[in-house]
Amino acid sequence: MNNPSSEPAQGLPTYLVLDVSKSMKPHEALLNRTLEDIVNTLYSSPRISEFVHLSILTFSTRPHVVLAMTEIAGLTGLPTVECRGSTYFGPLFEALRDRIELDLSRLTAQGVRPLRPVVFLLTDGAPADNPQERWTEPFRALTDVTWRPHPHVITYGFGDAVEAVLKRMATVAAYIADPDAGTDTEAITAALHNMLNSLVATATAHALQIPERVRGYRTLPLEHVEF
Repeated sequence: MNNPSSEPAQGLPTYLVLDVSKSMKPHEALLNRTLEDIVNTLYSSPRISEFVHLSILTFSTRPHVVLAMTEIAGLTGLPTVECRGSTYFGPLFEALRDRIELDLSRLTAQGVRPLRPVVFLLTDGAPADNPQERWTEPFRALTDVTWRPHPHVITYGFGDAVEAVLKRMATVAAYIADPDAGTDTEAITAALHNMLNSLVATATAHALQIPERVRGYRTLPLEHVEF
């Protein structure tokens, strides 16, 4: 039985965000299989599954909530993802801000003390937004430091992902696959397993843990603005 006088349990709102545009179609089965492996691994450790509150979003022409935020221990199944459409980032960042508002409110009502959310974003494409810079304003709103829940964002890119865009969309770390280090299939697998390892380490430390290096990827230096 819960002790009403005890401190609320901390929880990490976590968003796995996957590009599922049509260029990802050859990797659709791999995405679904690896996502299932990630969830099963997190579920197997009660300490992690009680700490990590997971939501999975996909995006192409429009964003889609594949898995609404839940304690992993409460999962009964994982929907499959399908790949089609183009890579639009603006609607994704708008949807993420709305979801974070909703999810943190619900977690607080459930007696969870949410930590600052973390977003892991994997893409293989350049923005299809029209104009191409349309995504920047929704991203600013999502990561605006005056908005208390502004999330940590970690980006992973491969294929036709643009290095400069990955850097601008990241607040903590950005990685781009080295085409000489392996195939796109290997890049997807490495990125998703890196996300898993980061979550396991974060749950253990109760503080965000991001490795400096990811196998098959180059770490991109983030740009700092001087005032």
